[in-house]
Amino acid sequence: MKLEIRNLKKTYGTVQALKGISYTFEPGIYGILGANGAGKSTMINLITDNVARDAKGAGGNITYQDDDITGDSAQDILKLGSRFRALVGYMPQQQGFYEDFSPKAFLKYMAEIKGVKAVKLPDGTKRKVCQQIDELLEVVNLTSVAYKKIGGFSGGMKQRVLLAQALLGNPKILILDEPTAGLDPKERIGIRNYIAELSRNKIILFATHVVSDIECIADHVLLLKKGEIIADGTPVELIEQMRGKVGELTCTLDDVGKLQEKYRVGNIKQRKDGLALRLVGDELPEDAVRVDSNIDLEDVYLYHFE
Repeated sequence: MKLEIRNLKKTYGTVQALKGISYTFEPGIYGILGANGAGKSTMINLITDNVARDAKGAGGNITYQDDDITGDSAQDILKLGSRFRALVGYMPQQQGFYEDFSPKAFLKYMAEIKGVKAVKLPDGTKRKVCQQIDELLEVVNLTSVAYKKIGGFSGGMKQRVLLAQALLGNPKILILDEPTAGLDPKERIGIRNYIAELSRNKIILFATHVVSDIECIADHVLLLKKGEIIADGTPVELIEQMRGKVGELTCTLDDVGKLQEKYRVGNIKQRKDGLALRLVGDELPEDAVRVDSNIDLEDVYLYHFE
């Protein structure tokens, strides 16, 4: 199973949101990191065909199993695109709801739209869609409110409904745009762990600006900035590239402002002998202690985006 984007571009008016990015996705979890406006949602919306592509030949290509899902004609686009969309589960950042729908009614409605009648699981067994809906509501911890109106839900609860609909039909490609927004820490961990369990036979694109969401589960990480992939690799590879660029320094509160003007400052912790600052950069103060054995993806993100 292989999904490729080739020289993918997108322009909104005079703003080039994507500047010709290319990547090959195979089964596994891909953490797509970037600040707001980096191009994460644009890339996802092009793959899911939720925004119009630039003119044919100018916007690049998207292929699945080497078939160009953009096609060369209207008939090709309809045929290939429809076949591809049937393989995709998509969770947008936001989605309008019929406020009087319950989670169960909404998932039944989405199953009808997607044409999901039965679900074939990786072990070869099948589930009726109603049975899968019950299982998904349990996974996202909404069983107790399965018949309550969505209009009265919190933002986090609505996020969980959206995740459940993305999982309908056991899609081969799962695309998640900020899936943990609005969730409390316990819910974030639960959803994150469940996504990790799904990754064996799926391509999962997990777009976020929250490093902790993907640092423990991503097989590969892409860093997007101003419409370009500025770095990519496994978490270990990206961390290794930061050797010599991360240090800690003990200082007073008066020193913090001066250091922030010159260096990228991460965590600040109160210690018995003063404040401990985490510093990231190609050059560090002479008295900073290098922490090569304690680098993480937060340091990688700070180095590239702050």
